[in-house]
Amino acid sequence: MRLLRYTLLILGFITSSHMTGQDLQDYKWKNRLLIFVAENTDNKILKTNLTAFTEQQKELTERDLMIFVINPTHIYNQDGSKANLNPGAVYKQLNLSSGFKGLLLIGKDGFIKAKKAYPVAPEAIFTKIDGMPMRQAEQHDKER
Repeated sequence: MRLLRYTLLILGFITSSHMTGQDLQDYKWKNRLLIFVAENTDNKILKTNLTAFTEQQKELTERDLMIFVINPTHIYNQDGSKANLNPGAVYKQLNLSSGFKGLLLIGKDGFIKAKKAYPVAPEAIFTKIDGMPMRQAEQHDKER
């Protein structure tokens, strides 16, 4: 009986951790991430900067770039739908202060490659990515 209780308790913890959503490690080695951070997702500067990036879908796709918009209580996908990520865990993982407003570029290796306040020109981020050794290897492999 005791073993059954412990088993159920462990299963409960496992299930609850999966229900809170995945974390950024699930994208490691698959995608680069652009994370737009603001306390309020209705922020005009955020929306303008986000639009500048989303209008360049071809460039995003070529660079395996996914976009998320995060505030302390929610994370949204590029299309505005709610992402299956835990905002508190992501803030902690990225060591974000609650007052930061800007953009983070996370490489496929999971490390922060750029952290800039708004506004950020898409070309600056694309140039940064294109200078990364992994991206250059990807382009070289594509040319073969």
